[in-house]
Amino acid sequence: MKNVLTNEYKMSYFMPPIAPIKNEQGQTIAPATLIPFCDVSANQIYQMITRSEKLRILTEQVRSAADIRTGKASLLPYVTPCGIFTRRNSKCFVSPSGLAIVDIDHMDSYQEAAELRYALFNDPFLRPVLTFISPSGRGVKAFVPYCAASQDDEVKRVTENMIWAMQYVELTYGAKNDLSTNTPTKGVDISGKDIVRACFLSHDPEALFRTL
Repeated sequence: MKNVLTNEYKMSYFMPPIAPIKNEQGQTIAPATLIPFCDVSANQIYQMITRSEKLRILTEQVRSAADIRTGKASLLPYVTPCGIFTRRNSKCFVSPSGLAIVDIDHMDSYQEAAELRYALFNDPFLRPVLTFISPSGRGVKAFVPYCAASQDDEVKRVTENMIWAMQYVELTYGAKNDLSTNTPTKGVDISGKDIVRACFLSHDPEALFRTL
């Protein structure tokens, strides 16, 4: 595993919105942000998540919104944990961060999410660099490091490590789907395995960061 003291795990940071904002007439009033604002390290993300007053206010607004999904898409900044990009497009990949992103959704409560945050952070196989509670307050995001073994196809290596991390977390911490209901079940969000997959930031004063 990489040491965060010698590797900063650099990624791209984007300002909102992640998708175009439209008015009631369907007209675009704010275009989607496609160009990163800057590059940031995992430590800088941790500092922002735990200390930014602005992010705290935005997170509260999202959690009180009628539609959390729309709220986070329009209000929250986000990063591309897998690496640095010149544009939010997989074809604009510059360099890998050495991290894979795993996202577990639909916990029954904030307390359950908080417990999972610690469980993932202390997992001896994953050893995430960072774990924090998601914008909804009912999920956890984990930035999982992987061995940077030499491989010609950088994109393939990043994708394979992300799939491994997702499958491991799903098998170890996921829940069985209840086919008798239409309610979302808690488990790993496998909707996106693209290296440009976005991760919304949210305030979590008790986020966990590995310094050794």
